[in-house]
Amino acid sequence: MKITTNIIAVSLQITERGNESIKIILAILLFCVATIALSKFNNSDLFRSITKSFFRFKLIENNFNDENRIGFGTSILLNINFILSLTICFFLAFTNFVSVNEALFYALCLSSYLIIIQQISFRLATLLSGEYGVSEEMGFLTKQIWHLGGLLLLIIGLIWSLNQQFTKSFSPFFLFTLLSLLAYRYIKGIFLCYKIGIKWYYLFLYLCTLEIMPTLLLYNLVLKDLFYF
Repeated sequence: MKITTNIIAVSLQITERGNESIKIILAILLFCVATIALSKFNNSDLFRSITKSFFRFKLIENNFNDENRIGFGTSILLNINFILSLTICFFLAFTNFVSVNEALFYALCLSSYLIIIQQISFRLATLLSGEYGVSEEMGFLTKQIWHLGGLLLLIIGLIWSLNQQFTKSFSPFFLFTLLSLLAYRYIKGIFLCYKIGIKWYYLFLYLCTLEIMPTLLLYNLVLKDLFYF
């Protein structure tokens, strides 16, 4: 009887912790929604601008007179939403098989890894190759990916946090969304580099060593086991 009571007590503590973490997650996601609302207030045509910018294969020099350009302040808010939504989705995926504290640690590590890689890769490529057009174009492309990707991940995070019993279904969907964003970044990056005349061997070196290899390493070491693929 005493053992059963202890088990019930532990179970209740775990449930309470889980409920507390969900409240925090929802609070963060509501903050993300607020950032989107504020961005929308600053740009009434925000969603159209984000979508159009994401799918348009166009160099920066051809965007100066574009009426759909997103302002600096709005871009910062959208970037914050991407970072928070990405971290929340990683956290929800990890809570399926580790403790809350461990899930938070892994989520912060993975999101930081992806963000840092995407920020330093094209800058390092510019430094090594001397092709300064890469940095500007890939920096602009990164913002496009983050803006639309943040909206998608926010929607996934909101639905997921309210339906945690379907975590095993949401995890592969999150992985597919994340890998699709990364793949699109590679495809569009190749096109932009080709348009500005980057030599093919610099392009190959950049993609393989600074973009694709870190992603494959991340998948094989962590994501493959995380999403049961």
